[in-house]
Amino acid sequence: MKRFFVISLFVALCSLVGGGEDAFAQQRKRVNAEGKELTPVDIKSKRTRPVPVGDTTGYALTGDVVLYHNGAVITCDSVVRYSEREMTCFGNVIIKKDDTYIYGDRAEYSRDAGEARVYSPLIKVRNEDATLYTYNLVFNTAENIGRFYGGGTFSNGTNLMESERGYFYADLDEMVGVENVQMKNETYQMKSDSVNYNSESEIAKYFTRSVTWKEDGEILSSDDGEYHNKEQRYIFRNNAYVLSGEREMWADTVDYHEMVQFIELKHNAQIRDEEYKSIVFGNYGNYSNQTGDTFLTQNPAYISYADSDNNGTNDTVYMRSDSMYVYLIDSLGYCTLTRPDSATLAAEQAAKLKAIEDKRIADSVAVAKAERDRFVADSLSAVAEKQRKELLDSLFTLRASFVAVEGDDSLTMVAQRVDFMIDSLQNPPVDSVAMTQQMVDSLVRDSVALPLDSLAMPTDSLAADTVAKKKSADRIMLGLRNVKVYRNDFQGICDSMLMFSADSTSQLHRNSVMWNELNQITSERADVYTRNQKPYKVIFTEGKPIMSSEIDTTRYNQVAGKTIEALFEDGVMYRTDINGNAQTYYYMVDDADGALMGFLVAESADMTFFIEDNTVEGIMYRGNPVYTIYPMTKIPADQPQRMPDFVWHAADRPSAEIIMGDWVINPSERKRYEMIKRPLFPITYSIGRQKEFLLERGGWADRTDDISDLAKEFIERVKDR
Repeated sequence: MKRFFVISLFVALCSLVGGGEDAFAQQRKRVNAEGKELTPVDIKSKRTRPVPVGDTTGYALTGDVVLYHNGAVITCDSVVRYSEREMTCFGNVIIKKDDTYIYGDRAEYSRDAGEARVYSPLIKVRNEDATLYTYNLVFNTAENIGRFYGGGTFSNGTNLMESERGYFYADLDEMVGVENVQMKNETYQMKSDSVNYNSESEIAKYFTRSVTWKEDGEILSSDDGEYHNKEQRYIFRNNAYVLSGEREMWADTVDYHEMVQFIELKHNAQIRDEEYKSIVFGNYGNYSNQTGDTFLTQNPAYISYADSDNNGTNDTVYMRSDSMYVYLIDSLGYCTLTRPDSATLAAEQAAKLKAIEDKRIADSVAVAKAERDRFVADSLSAVAEKQRKELLDSLFTLRASFVAVEGDDSLTMVAQRVDFMIDSLQNPPVDSVAMTQQMVDSLVRDSVALPLDSLAMPTDSLAADTVAKKKSADRIMLGLRNVKVYRNDFQGICDSMLMFSADSTSQLHRNSVMWNELNQITSERADVYTRNQKPYKVIFTEGKPIMSSEIDTTRYNQVAGKTIEALFEDGVMYRTDINGNAQTYYYMVDDADGALMGFLVAESADMTFFIEDNTVEGIMYRGNPVYTIYPMTKIPADQPQRMPDFVWHAADRPSAEIIMGDWVINPSERKRYEMIKRPLFPITYSIGRQKEFLLERGGWADRTDDISDLAKEFIERVKDR
């Protein structure tokens, strides 16, 4: 009865002085300047009395004071009500709207603005397990939006974010940090100038250039993006950058699935690998940290600069194909093309994945793996059975097949010097056997200058090269369809290409064409052996290999056989061995004036060409050679001058510009990002010290209390009105 009397008395007093609010909220419509309807503020207290306010009179309300407006509840020790529009709350202030609680010492409330300006040495905002501490706060009860400034630190579980100012949207469970934003949890740290964090979904969205440091040392950056904490997934858009160990990655979009260590690069992707001194490009790519595999497609290109000079221009290898794959080789020296699928990887992460309903990570990995395996299967199925067996043998065992050269074969060769062939135009052919001793003498004379056969090279040099490679993981690079390769001393095209870092070898498969200086060699397969990225031997097999060079636009020197083995010194061909059914169409040229002097047609079991300064200095035949030399004016009409399988592919010869197309090499940003200081969270530190000081002094409490039962009862009556 007494309580009802106090409330009734307060209502009567408010009516007498013209106050618009009472305990039961008189329903009088008010509108602001924009015509928006303003609802009155419902107020309850135990006691009320008039107080002078300037040249007018206000009212002081004390004892279990409750204010209700726009669905928000404000409780405090006392209120000074200046008018029906403005009032100030004092002592133990709580502002509650739905699940949001704001704690302060004082709050100024404006009915027309629907805003509460909160004051306290430290203001606390709580929403379930999310908490904000700040120095200054304005809360809009109509829109359920808070604005803080002067520094604030926000925590949600293991996630922490601080900023100079920001906003929280209680209806959306979102916190927005603006200016000098720093964020972290147990797996990463981040710097930005604008972050939107949703405490329900645990998704952080970035709107300005941000830098993220992962716990394993990786650095990620972009102009905007998002981080999904529950899925541990980073999505960076617009100038995305990743620094991961020896690798730098760029793309318009980077989608990083951390749980399965899988990175997708979309549009303008570029990966620089300092370990292997290489750069790859593509408009789509992905990289697996678990398997070490890389896949690139949509106009991909590749650059290797392992032996370039200081300017990065000499001895650079350029490559492109429709699709590119890089596979790491395990410790036993084997390469498994079929990696564990995403389901297997996801199973290993079961403890983390069990709480996640969205399976997009596993799905995306499965699609990418399936696509890769399909490409590989298509390529292998297109190769003949013999080629397929050799290809797989190379993949799984990495054994290089060298073609042996007969020891001391010069003693049994039937040889012929070019200068003798020129003389033979004026002299009848001499029995080739009679020329044996002459050729042997010439070999003795030139033996010092002739390079040794590749098998005669010290095995220690090969072993040392291989051991040097073993300092890091070996890998296989696979290019599929429309492969083009360029470097200063050789170029090539083929349908598919394999490169092995273990022994510095490469394989070109199907419709392969290679060029060195003025020479072109075509075959179905080419095996390239290199040291320091320079070829020292190339073996052409399968189909009918043909080596040719252009005399003029209508005449070409041509050599064919079952296999062609070209030997190089410092990238320049000095010897070519043709083994099995060797055939030659050769135009002899006068060294003095370049005039054509004769046309040689020769066949033998095997033959060898010695080359110096792009000029054939000697030809050796083995196995009953048969040859004919025609003067240029007496070549029979029925004597073909082009072999049946000969095609001149000059128009297909690639250049660095053709391979690179529109790709531009991004300069390394490693030093710049390594110099950026990691977050130190100064605002969080300062607020933490402030909390300790206030708690020790005893003038502030880190509150978690709810509104009283009396306040809840009053609100229910007002709401039911």
